[in-house]
Amino acid sequence: MTDYGFKLVFLGDEGVGKSSLIVRYVKNTFSNKYISTLGVDFLTKELKFDEVGLVKLIIWDIGGQETWKKKLNLYLKGSDGAVIVVDLTRKQTLDDLKFWFGALEKYAPNIPRILVGNKTDLNNQRKISSDDLNNKSTIKKFETSAKTGDTVEKIFIEISEMMVENTIKK
Repeated sequence: MTDYGFKLVFLGDEGVGKSSLIVRYVKNTFSNKYISTLGVDFLTKELKFDEVGLVKLIIWDIGGQETWKKKLNLYLKGSDGAVIVVDLTRKQTLDDLKFWFGALEKYAPNIPRILVGNKTDLNNQRKISSDDLNNKSTIKKFETSAKTGDTVEKIFIEISEMMVENTIKK
């Protein structure tokens, strides 16, 4: 068995819940208080897979404001995987996927990626349907809630498995 270390980046517009998803997974907590990420934050988490061994994730939580978008070339350099997050209650975040996919194609073209629709707990405010999400891209998609924790672990397991497979193929 081999141990793996991966740089996993979280991308998406400001306020979509990137930080909340990461903190929910790493610390199993959720806060209703919104604090904007300034630049980039880092958290780590280790996963153990019977088939491959230990996977250590270095999770980059990249701020979604315009200021930080200008530095994506630096943030995406050396990335092994990406999770792109949209807010299911804000249609604009789906429209802005073109920017995030473009940045990945430009700065990290061959890495595994997953699209996540966050805030399923706010179903009565939902503006993006499952069909809208499915029609936007052919990559794997998940719908989740950082608040309830629904599907959060599954997202990290899936992207970790994809990064391991991608590394083995190289």
